[in-house]
Amino acid sequence: MNDEPSGYENEAYLLSQLKSGNQQAFSYIFKQFYPALCFFCNRLIANNAAAEEIVQDTLYKVWEKNEDFKSLISIKAFLYISTRNASMNFIDKERRKLKKETELFEMTEDMEEPVIRDIIYTEVLNEIRTEINNLPEQCGKIIKMLYEEEMKPQEIADELNIKVSTVYNQKMRGISILKTRLSGATFDLLMLYLIVNS
Repeated sequence: MNDEPSGYENEAYLLSQLKSGNQQAFSYIFKQFYPALCFFCNRLIANNAAAEEIVQDTLYKVWEKNEDFKSLISIKAFLYISTRNASMNFIDKERRKLKKETELFEMTEDMEEPVIRDIIYTEVLNEIRTEINNLPEQCGKIIKMLYEEEMKPQEIADELNIKVSTVYNQKMRGISILKTRLSGATFDLLMLYLIVNS
């Protein structure tokens, strides 16, 4: 912490600076608690990226409520309680999402009415198409040619006058991006389609 302004080790001074809206005081608190809170949160939800986001949001609440804290102990208690609550909310949300995807999958398997099944399938395909359109230009073009035009990698390379290795690299880049944007069941459907048509 050698790069921090002196005086923040004094609790009363640190809290007074935080209450006055001093961003450096908040930064000092952020750095003090962030690593431990990330470890704590990740132990609860087993998702490192989500844990970091939860902790950042929780710490930002200290900045928003900077006049409410009387001691570092009260800040620490607030941070751990808030992080735990946010973690429980995250787990509940993930469980609901998984349940919804499972119900959708079972519905499409068990549904006797083909029209309803086609509607669901069409909505899934539309979600995939929307996210493909949001990909970087060359990456999106190649995924479209694979997915919508059902072209082989070598055919795409010939048409775009690029190496077939570039096609594969852009395909993997696109898949990596889509994996973060599509729900699990929808992404699995896309991967199945790409494997069959590759």
